[in-house]
Amino acid sequence: MPQPYQRFARHYHEGHYTQFARWVSETVFPHFQQVLSFQPQSLLDLACGTGIFACHMAAKGLRVTGLDISPQMLEIARESARENGVSVSWVQADMSRLKLAERFDCVTCFFDSLNYLLKAEELARAFQAVSAHLNPGGWFIFDMNTIYGLAVSWQRFPYNLIEDTADYLELMGTSYDYELNIADVRFIMFEREGERWSRYEEVHRERGYHLDDILLMLEQAGLKTGHVLGEPLTLRPLAESDGRVWITAQKPG
Repeated sequence: MPQPYQRFARHYHEGHYTQFARWVSETVFPHFQQVLSFQPQSLLDLACGTGIFACHMAAKGLRVTGLDISPQMLEIARESARENGVSVSWVQADMSRLKLAERFDCVTCFFDSLNYLLKAEELARAFQAVSAHLNPGGWFIFDMNTIYGLAVSWQRFPYNLIEDTADYLELMGTSYDYELNIADVRFIMFEREGERWSRYEEVHRERGYHLDDILLMLEQAGLKTGHVLGEPLTLRPLAESDGRVWITAQKPG
């Protein structure tokens, strides 16, 4: 089975999925800046995808590094940066094995990308790497899908027709392993290539983590938790039926 974001990368960038990144760029992150009263000069965006958030921050004057494990996503990100006339340093790497020479005022990781780390030791290692790459007083801002989101919300509609055009058809199916807390999302893509249609498939896998475990890992990484939210703009605390958690954590200064 192909790795995530190979064939799907282009359709991700051209589809509705990027609306989340634009919302975070234009609304959520500026809101956190105001709430936390900080103006970072440098930013590391983990699992940057096609670079929408990273490019937006670079356009604001920040020194930005975007990191992703997918070369296909980074290829689109580089092209987006060129088209928008912004400078971003792009790095292809596994965020759970992060080792850069730089330190940053802020590290971000959005759109439940951390859920792709399927082992607790991988998530803990990622948090430790974030701490090592933050300047004292710097903030780590991220979101994750909750167990409720993966086990309940995602399973309410196990089969979906996502897109249907003259040249592209996309189907999505979800399933959940209740013992391992792992959700599978199966993308089936049909692309018109001249007079023929070709079929491609990818499986994306996410693990849900208990909140107490996430907070303990942050603490063990030397990060002090700030906010644990179910809704970032109203600063509403996380509720049991929230499908996504927003967390801020600071490296002590």
